[in-house]
Amino acid sequence: MSLRHTPLLACTLAGLLSAVASADEAFDRSLSIQPFIHATAVEQELLPNAEHQVVIGSIRRINNQLRAEREVRASGELLRATWQIKDGYSPDEAFRDALQQLTQLPHTLLYTCEGRECGSSSLWANQVFKNSQLYGPEEDQRYLALRLDGEQQRFVSLYSITRGNKRSYLHLDQFTPSPAISEALYPTPTTLLKVLKRENQLVLPALDMSHAQAQPSAEWIRLLVRMLRTDSLLRVTIDGAGAPELAEALKAGGIRDNRIQVGQPEPEQGVRITRIR
Repeated sequence: MSLRHTPLLACTLAGLLSAVASADEAFDRSLSIQPFIHATAVEQELLPNAEHQVVIGSIRRINNQLRAEREVRASGELLRATWQIKDGYSPDEAFRDALQQLTQLPHTLLYTCEGRECGSSSLWANQVFKNSQLYGPEEDQRYLALRLDGEQQRFVSLYSITRGNKRSYLHLDQFTPSPAISEALYPTPTTLLKVLKRENQLVLPALDMSHAQAQPSAEWIRLLVRMLRTDSLLRVTIDGAGAPELAEALKAGGIRDNRIQVGQPEPEQGVRITRIR
């Protein structure tokens, strides 16, 4: 190669690297969370018009096809990102970091599972997320799906896995349906209980009772009563606007007085339920 072409090649390479870096930055800005700082992106994909399935219930294989107990199917923009977690940091840390960011936004929890109860890791890796890197021992997986209820409706799915080679990954699907899904979607009592026990608190922006005359919906009361009945030893504190009204509604639903404490009527929207140790 002639030396006089070397500066041109260097400029072309620098331009390509700059374009890749700019694309990565634009992708990160489109995400609803900041990536875990102790992780490295190994795969990123943006599909502007994808047919997508959001899993919000248990999965299994029937006639070699994926079947979900509950799901949302629609068309829209799909962002997919997979990060490898650096040695010395656990997938739980990366998962919790992402979850804390998501639950600071208006949202509705939809489904979670952990370990073998999630079912086949091969199904999650190859049929749900289309990424064989995410295949690993079933006992080392975790999944959570929620809906972000901001100006633009989005569904976010998180999945973590530690493979047999001890490499750990966190995967995120961020789906923006067009048009927005109008169907009312609620979590199961089991999902609420799992998140409460694992994170020691539930943040429920959907239970916004900050305006005058607001009352908790009958469906949310039913879900929370069933959650509390599932574990008769569970005691909670309820904080947020309308906490006294929610506590009374739960007691009217059959939950004993000594299992519920009313905390502070904080000014932010929504309700926080904290587990009493």
